[in-house]
Amino acid sequence: MIEKDFQKKLHDYYNLLKMTRKPDREEFITTTKVALAVMFVVGIIGFGIYLILELINKLV
Repeated sequence: MIEKDFQKKLHDYYNLLKMTRKPDREEFITTTKVALAVMFVVGIIGFGIYLILELINKLV
């Protein structure tokens, strides 16, 4: 039973890999820009939280 589940899962992964393709240059650049923008926004939010917590600690 476990072996059949494992083989089915491997077959599913194989089918997924067959469907994948290499992105063209425009798609790669767009994906890179979006990823960098998201990292920047998350960094700004994290830094803002850090500054707020530091301010609260100094007031207490």
